[in-house]
Amino acid sequence: MRKIDFNDDFTGFEDKEDILVDTGILLALLNEYDTWNSTVKNLFDNHVFNNDNVLFLYINPCIQNELTNLISNGKPIEWYKKQHPNFKITQEEMDEIEKKSIEAIKFLIENEILLILDSNKESAVQQLKLYKELGAADAVNVSIVNEYGISLLTVDNRLINNIEKNIDKLENIHNLYYTTPAYKTY
Repeated sequence: MRKIDFNDDFTGFEDKEDILVDTGILLALLNEYDTWNSTVKNLFDNHVFNNDNVLFLYINPCIQNELTNLISNGKPIEWYKKQHPNFKITQEEMDEIEKKSIEAIKFLIENEILLILDSNKESAVQQLKLYKELGAADAVNVSIVNEYGISLLTVDNRLINNIEKNIDKLENIHNLYYTTPAYKTY
């Protein structure tokens, strides 16, 4: 496994690379109020949407469930408001952000920019072995990445640290793309 900071002289993803896109990346891409929005938008603008390489980007039902839950609960806006106490937003504006975010996910899936990659028996068993170390949802996603020998794209530094602590159980992860909290906007 190679660990690659996508903000440190990053030249792009490998051609024909298979990458599971973690919840935090998609949440940041879809919501301008997310603390990671600027760096993730820059990554996608420069290395995904305007890229000559073929990439296969995946999500799974667990990631989609996390996304819809966080979006419908207005979590990025709630986090933003904590750091910007004078920020005001109406419920109507929040509803519009939710609607646009869900439509964007649907567009990415329907246009096969995001492909669906599901678990299998082996990854499900591995998830049961890792849920305490990684957390339930992260164990699902990391077990799928490991089972298929693909890469992971995340902004979750806790997850990165937990993967490193359990690397002896995750020998098949290809690349681990991440960045540091220095690239948060708040």
